[in-house]
Amino acid sequence: ILAAGTLATLGHISLATSIIIAATGNFAGSSLLVFLTRYQKKDFERFFASHRRKIALMHIWLKKYGAILILFNKYIYGAKFLVPVAIGASRYGLKKFLIFNLLASVIWATSLGLLAFYFSKVVVELVESYGQYSYVVIGVFLTLVFGVLWFSKKAWAKTYHQSSPK
Repeated sequence: ILAAGTLATLGHISLATSIIIAATGNFAGSSLLVFLTRYQKKDFERFFASHRRKIALMHIWLKKYGAILILFNKYIYGAKFLVPVAIGASRYGLKKFLIFNLLASVIWATSLGLLAFYFSKVVVELVESYGQYSYVVIGVFLTLVFGVLWFSKKAWAKTYHQSSPK
């Protein structure tokens, strides 16, 4: 969806179509994962065994945060897979999940699509204005990306270690 937002800024594809496709794919993928986990548990037994602590943490978060977790898991790398698996393994209502998942998928696709679209406009304007200093723009961009990745990794590790049983 980020690449689609960038391509929409450049006029190569439709942003609305990209958002609809991304939301539909995200909804279908998460829903399918919940259904497969719930009704094909034998196929996931090895996964459950190797990720028992993470799935237990997702169960705790699901009880604590509920629908908010379904929305925010779309943005958290790693949780995007674990939350649907935990929901499929739990007794969480499928109808309730499908409604929240549809809403979360639309919010996720729209927010990231628009963010990429408008951020790309800013980047294009910066490159046009400061084209001779493009190495500075690339350096700032890479610094931002690595900073966000480092911060999210630290926050995930801190949250995971605080919530895990000792």
